[in-house]
Amino acid sequence: MYYNMQVAMRVFLCFCFLSMLLLAVSASAAIDVDGVGEKGIYVDSVEFTVNSEAGYTYDVVTLNDDPIAVDTLIKLNYAQYFQLYVHRINDTTSAEESLTIQFIIRDSERLFSEVGLPTFTPYPPIDSAAAEFVGATLNIVTPANYPMGLEISVAARVNDPNEMRVGVVGDVTAAGFEGYPLKLLRGVGSVFLPAATAPGTLNYNAAIHSLSTPKTINIEPSTTWQTESGNINSNTNWGTNARIHIDGQLTIGSSATLTIGQGSVVKVDPDLEIIVNGSIVVNGTNANPVTFTTDDRNIPWGGILFPASTSVGNFSGTIMTASGADSSWSPPSGQSVGRHRSEQPLLYLYDGADVTLTDCYLIDHHGTTGASKNSTLTMTRCLVQQFVTVGQFNNGSISFNDCALIEFPAWDAPFVDLDNDGVYMTGGAHFFTDTLIGWALDDNLDAGTGAGGDVTLSRCWLESSYHEAMAWSTNNPPPRGIDVTDTVTMNCGQGIEAGFGEPKVTADHCFSTANAVGARFGDNYTSSYNGLLTVSDSLLLYNLRDVWGFCRDDWTIRTDKMDIQNNYLSIPDPDFQTNNIIWDPITTPSQADLLIPFLPTPATTVGIGLAIISDTNDINEVINGVPVRLSTFTTNVVSIDYIVNKNGSLYDSGTLQFAPGESVKMIQFAIEPLAVFDEVEFTISNPVNADITGQTVVKYFVPVPPPVPYEIEKDIIVVGDDWLYRKGTSEPPSDWNELGFTPDGSWFTGATPIGYERNSGYELCIATEVNDMYNSYWSVYARKTFTIDDPSDVTEMELVIDFDDGYIAYINGVEVDSQNPPNPVVYNEEASATHEAACNGSTEPRDLSAYISLLVSGENVFAFQVHNRRFDSSDLILIPTVSIVTAPTPGDVEPDGDIDLSDFAGMALSWQADSVDVNYNEHCDIDSAVGDGTIDILDLQVLAGNWLAGF
Repeated sequence: MYYNMQVAMRVFLCFCFLSMLLLAVSASAAIDVDGVGEKGIYVDSVEFTVNSEAGYTYDVVTLNDDPIAVDTLIKLNYAQYFQLYVHRINDTTSAEESLTIQFIIRDSERLFSEVGLPTFTPYPPIDSAAAEFVGATLNIVTPANYPMGLEISVAARVNDPNEMRVGVVGDVTAAGFEGYPLKLLRGVGSVFLPAATAPGTLNYNAAIHSLSTPKTINIEPSTTWQTESGNINSNTNWGTNARIHIDGQLTIGSSATLTIGQGSVVKVDPDLEIIVNGSIVVNGTNANPVTFTTDDRNIPWGGILFPASTSVGNFSGTIMTASGADSSWSPPSGQSVGRHRSEQPLLYLYDGADVTLTDCYLIDHHGTTGASKNSTLTMTRCLVQQFVTVGQFNNGSISFNDCALIEFPAWDAPFVDLDNDGVYMTGGAHFFTDTLIGWALDDNLDAGTGAGGDVTLSRCWLESSYHEAMAWSTNNPPPRGIDVTDTVTMNCGQGIEAGFGEPKVTADHCFSTANAVGARFGDNYTSSYNGLLTVSDSLLLYNLRDVWGFCRDDWTIRTDKMDIQNNYLSIPDPDFQTNNIIWDPITTPSQADLLIPFLPTPATTVGIGLAIISDTNDINEVINGVPVRLSTFTTNVVSIDYIVNKNGSLYDSGTLQFAPGESVKMIQFAIEPLAVFDEVEFTISNPVNADITGQTVVKYFVPVPPPVPYEIEKDIIVVGDDWLYRKGTSEPPSDWNELGFTPDGSWFTGATPIGYERNSGYELCIATEVNDMYNSYWSVYARKTFTIDDPSDVTEMELVIDFDDGYIAYINGVEVDSQNPPNPVVYNEEASATHEAACNGSTEPRDLSAYISLLVSGENVFAFQVHNRRFDSSDLILIPTVSIVTAPTPGDVEPDGDIDLSDFAGMALSWQADSVDVNYNEHCDIDSAVGDGTIDILDLQVLAGNWLAGF
């Protein structure tokens, strides 16, 4: 019986084994994808393959809904959110399987600022056609009388018969001032004329297309300046046409009012501030404005402070320029105002201050326009142009009516991710009406970290920001309420955004076009998203994505947080097309009439041009096509012909057609492999319903490869390396930064970047956190060893460092560099100034070549101490990298740091040619320190000897 049970058990186990084996053979393997994984984030590029399996039919394989092939290497090299979908059918059982992989490519140059978004660079403006100026007037504001020796400010605005701004683009010129064009951006702009060197009448006859406005400026033969400084404690009137030189700090007492009459010029010495504890009244006019300036716009004055509840300012007809002397400005003692940027504001408001500006022109400053807390700022018909940013306004209220806030810092400034927002708001209630906001390196309007508060926009125009036209978020109660009506967002990274926290964003009867995303719920952070985006009766047209709801906290499309109904969309979207209408004005011409309320001009003929700043470019810049842009969208169908010539011969041609509402199109083409010196030229011609006002020809060249330098660059310290670091709770041992130092238990190991962030800014790029630093200690110490084989081979050494707020760098115990260091250099001392990190690699290198002599063979040590500016600072960061350049070993003729068969081949080729080859030159002529002019057996002997030494 026992035996039979053993046999039965063995039979049973064999049966189970065979069954499992059969199941393993017959069961399908999972769908196989190499190269990408679910929720992967890749830098700059990625390659992947969908591998097929015998016995299956792969009927649907798509990437972002576009078909791709199986068993084919797919290469992606542009930033975007991607969704790979694979569906297959078992040929035997008809069973269906599917796989979805979400992944992201981010742009390393933009670091973490656009994760999940395409890299967006606003297209340059295209000048308006002559028809767009018809019926308008050109208004010029400039001083009526002015001293010699000071640059002359000029502001311009184009109005319609109802005195509303006309959104035209172009250059205002004047005879005799051809080198000083005034660029209009949507109807406004400014310029500085050179200082007059002789008295008399200066004629500035401004003109653009059919518009002209003559202005005369009386240049004074001599000017007597009234010097002012100190305290004003009683009502004071400087009168009209005053010439005031402020040569020391000026303070207006809490019970005093200073009045300045029209035509006055107030010249402020460098660094000086005007402090208004009482009132200041400036009574300029557009015909005879008051001017605040300096002797030299490159050497700025400070700003005007309104630091008390009794502080009041009323400015009209006022030109202000060249403020913002302190790049790391701090508010008065005892006053704390949150600011994203540390530069000095022109207008500082605190604790109930009330400032009003009407018909004022704040142009070309070194700092920010404003900074305020619990105060009121009201601007009407003002131009704010070329600041670092308009500034941050906390609680209280700001109101902009019929204003223009443009260029932060300039329309053609290269991109850096340094919070160059137009306006940043927290708390309070803020209002924008009939206002132009544009050309910002970050967001045009941003209400993010900080207290919630309501913002109302009506009849505004937002254009050309790298990131959001409107970025609405909040991380503190109450929920932020946003109400946007009759507003245009154009040529921005994203049009209308409801981001992290609980913003309640409502957009009604708006137009969002030519953006990367028209309207979006979510942003690029991994924050929580509990707000709501409502868009209705709007036109979301010709964006890369008209509507999008992707959130990185859970990698889902949050349609539950989006109420998108009764809109027109140009891109069919299964998530939103049910309650919206597809835009098709070609087959339904009446749709074009919906654009009329948003048109910046009534003209039906617009400008058109190649949207490229330079007329000669690298062919690698044309991968996605050549952009052609209109000066504005229009109700008409616009077309233009193009031809593509390769090396002078016709390569391609065609016609671009712009539907009503469309403003950017690409000349798309497939370029066959190009050789060095090949040239591709694009030309546009024959416009319909448009005039060519921009570039008509642009050329692209295949660049000549640069000569191979006979040197080797090597990174010895990179981001992500592990460092020993110590919290600055006490003074470290005196030899902490030297070789031979033995760390004790107070030292920790962590990768760079090292730091902390309590609000937002650095949180995405910190690898090692020191969160307990806030209100606890001032400094962090860090050291890292590295190896140098032979210091005599090192020819250059460079430090690239991103930091907040100050640091001192050491090599083997010797100080080699510092920025904003503490004084004295002790552990519990603050940095000497504020500095914000870019957190994106866009930092200036620091040449340390003068300290190569400090290096020794073998182990060396790099050390840093980094200090905060404030004990309660919300952040700190340290991101150092170090590289060296070395001369290669004789015989390393490539050079690549190694002597191998490739070097022997190079030597042989040059020897066979019986001359010094241009690609190797002295690389091969190595038989002496200077060579002997020939390549022969002696050179080969040196190469072979060094090759053998490597073993």
